[in-house]
Amino acid sequence: MATTLSASPAAVSATTATLTTATPLLPPASSLLDQLLENTKSLPRNVTGLGAIQLGISEIAAHARSLRARAPTSADGDTKAHYLLAGSGINAEDIAQDLETVSFRTTLEHSSSTTAIAAGGDVDTDIMSFLRQKREESIVASIEDSVRQTNRKFDDFVSANIRIDWNYEKLLVCEHFGLVPRGTAEKLAVELGITSGPTTASELRLSAAAATATATPTATSVGGWKKSSLGRSVLGPVSGTLGFPDVGGVDTQAGGGVAQQTRMVHYANVVHGLNEARLANRYFPVLQACKEVVIGLGSDSRSVQLRDSWAILEGLVSVDTPERGFAKMYCESSGASVESVRMKQMITRCSRRFLEKQFFETVEADIAKYPLEAELGGIPSVVNKVLAYLKLRFAKNGQWVAPNLEIINNIPIWALLYYLFRSGHVDEAVDFTVNNENYFQKIERAFPTYLRAYARSEKSELPRELAERLQSEFNHHMRNYDPKSDDPYKYSLYKLLGRCELSRKHIPEVLRVTEDWMWAQLMLVRDSVAAAGDVFGGASATTERYTLDELRNILVHLGARHFNSRGTNPMVYFQILLLSGQYERAVHYVYKLQPVDAVHFAIALTYYGLLRPALDSSALDADLLILNSKSQLPEINFARLVGYYTRDFRRTDTAFAFDYLALLCLNGDLKGGEEYLKMCHESLRELALETREFTVLLGDIREDGARSPGIIEQKMALIKIVDEKQFLRTITEQAAEQADQDGRVSDAILLYHLSEEYDTVLVIINKTLGESLAVVDLSSSEESVLGGVSMSLAGKESPIQLARNVISVYESNAEIIRKLSPRNREACAMLLRIMDARRAFESGQWETCLGHVTAMQVLPLELESDTGAIRRRAQRFSELDENVARNVPMLLVIAMECCVQITREIDGNMYGDATRSKKIGELRVRAKNCMIYAGMIQYRIPREVYGRLTRMETVL
Repeated sequence: MATTLSASPAAVSATTATLTTATPLLPPASSLLDQLLENTKSLPRNVTGLGAIQLGISEIAAHARSLRARAPTSADGDTKAHYLLAGSGINAEDIAQDLETVSFRTTLEHSSSTTAIAAGGDVDTDIMSFLRQKREESIVASIEDSVRQTNRKFDDFVSANIRIDWNYEKLLVCEHFGLVPRGTAEKLAVELGITSGPTTASELRLSAAAATATATPTATSVGGWKKSSLGRSVLGPVSGTLGFPDVGGVDTQAGGGVAQQTRMVHYANVVHGLNEARLANRYFPVLQACKEVVIGLGSDSRSVQLRDSWAILEGLVSVDTPERGFAKMYCESSGASVESVRMKQMITRCSRRFLEKQFFETVEADIAKYPLEAELGGIPSVVNKVLAYLKLRFAKNGQWVAPNLEIINNIPIWALLYYLFRSGHVDEAVDFTVNNENYFQKIERAFPTYLRAYARSEKSELPRELAERLQSEFNHHMRNYDPKSDDPYKYSLYKLLGRCELSRKHIPEVLRVTEDWMWAQLMLVRDSVAAAGDVFGGASATTERYTLDELRNILVHLGARHFNSRGTNPMVYFQILLLSGQYERAVHYVYKLQPVDAVHFAIALTYYGLLRPALDSSALDADLLILNSKSQLPEINFARLVGYYTRDFRRTDTAFAFDYLALLCLNGDLKGGEEYLKMCHESLRELALETREFTVLLGDIREDGARSPGIIEQKMALIKIVDEKQFLRTITEQAAEQADQDGRVSDAILLYHLSEEYDTVLVIINKTLGESLAVVDLSSSEESVLGGVSMSLAGKESPIQLARNVISVYESNAEIIRKLSPRNREACAMLLRIMDARRAFESGQWETCLGHVTAMQVLPLELESDTGAIRRRAQRFSELDENVARNVPMLLVIAMECCVQITREIDGNMYGDATRSKKIGELRVRAKNCMIYAGMIQYRIPREVYGRLTRMETVL
């Protein structure tokens, strides 16, 4: 940075005079320096017109150092200056100290700006640099502050949300691997208060479900399930382990904790009872049982609506409806087939009846709530109850206040007939018209005829001739309806009976709530098929077309928001979907609100054949709701829905998990349903491998060879397996193969044992023992040799103990012995002998170890072995079992090491005799035989092993 401090000669002279003519009463040096600094600020700038010194501070400092280095140093000069200044009253040392404390930063910055202006420079350059620096400093400070806040928030979140008891977590892990008895972790959890609320055994087994019941696959507008991290797994990931999909779309107000857990336990008991009934070929009222679960858990509005939802399905399913009773009509029929039309007619009729029954219950409830205003009195007949309800709605102080109602004999006849019609009491409406025919004048005189014809019709519609006549009357006298002057109930009755003017399906003055509107739509809907002279719906040829499919499209187009604009009653749309027979969309929608209930609605509907499942196996990774590419009909991913649901309790209550997974086979009767049979069997294999509850699920085989069946075998009729052989081949053996492929040795051994593949058990044991012995260095302990593998019939013991147990069990059963290969039995015995030799070697029992190796008759350790015998042993090497052959190099090292160690012990004995010399000679012979043998198989053993043998031979 260049600086300029130019001044006039007069100013310089004045300053000099001030310094040289000072009196002894001068102020302190620091004050003089401060005064000098202030004077420099007022000096004129660039008076002489000289240019600025274009040098930076660093350059000036460099020049100063250079001049100082060239200047002659004279101590005498310094002394003279010191005395000169002292004579004037100036202390040079104090001034030097004060100069070091003076900051020239402000002066230099001010001078630099002035210099730049004087030199015609650009001041903006320095200002922008300064602003950039300040901006960077502000950004860095902001980032550092953000990091500090984030760290603080994270620490607060961890402190508030992470509540882990590591002892409990450790017990869970140990329990999973069989290191502690099952239930130990649950006992500790109860002591620590980790699980609060459960009091029954079932609730304790399902304790994990309460906390994560709503952590289910997200159901978005067309699905939303994330892909399983287990690939094509039917069950999907275990809760809390493999990144199960989040709860993005699930309503957290659906209930949780103990209430959710209790709901799951009660539903699980229903499913268990359902399967027990299926095994006994008995009818089970699954809809009623599920409805009772909801009733017993609360009386809030959502529970009441769920109860009504189960009641909607109850109206469709009769007591004698068998399992899968609707499968062919609903799941396999096309939209235009006779079966499909009959199914739609049945849905329409039953839904309409439910709404009529529900409305009459509302009428009775309102009368009971306001008995004085209703003035029921007399005989509480249906007509009198409806009249009392009309008084509550349209009368005040005994007077009818609705101006557009037709009142005859103090009775609003059209409103009375409409509400009799609305509540499903058509016969009572007919009786009223018959008894009061004089109430109907001129234009309406034919109405009682229409009503009687409608009541007598099995299909709840008018014959063609009467339908045309009613249409004509409607077009001439009622089409131009004026809500201010005309009776809206008269207009509604004609419109609904004759299905008139279907382009206008809503009557605001009458259909004031969603249930009324839905009932009217179901009254107007007609599905018909002309086949073999049969026409469903006699009036369909003369009236407009409006089918159930069209109503369904309207409902889907309107969506849930239309029926729940305020967001306070989301369950209404669920009931609307059920009433219109859109069961797949209903399950998909309620899954976001009540996931536990949604699963059981899907199960109940599937039991009766009222839910289309996604039959394509590739749909396992798809969304919850799928549109069939051919039929464009919605389908539910039922396999993944049930599989995901069991994730919370399949390890804690395997029996309940089986009950749910067995339901996948319900869809096995459909075309292409064999995919669901395969998925069911696959899910049960996954369940066995994941939970390792082999004894519970697959059974056991006792020492005498008798089978003790597990849950799956006891209930194999539920999963379409006919006998024990098919069970072993389909479930147990394939699970064993999967465990073997996954490297789960202990599971594979037990599963092959349970599938009665005894020889395969020996093959796996031999392979495991052979590999464990071959890959571990001799300096390792036996625990290292075992490699941490836990294998046994109970899955808790070491491989060597497992092998001994298996051989002991198998040799005690002649039937099993006949199924074993002699070669595998011999190999197993040799490997066990190798393990014994290894154990003796590790404990330093050289003689014992050498005896085990000799007894195996693999190495030529006999003293009488000649070259021919050694060669024959070497030729037999290729005949050895591969698991034994891979351990021959280790046996050579063990044998040579034993010879060396025994020789050293004998040499260490200070007393020598002939026996000592003979023993050493024998050891040398054995070692020599081993080296000859090793030389003959030199290319089949590792080079480093052969080198080690050679070094040990030199010791001998």
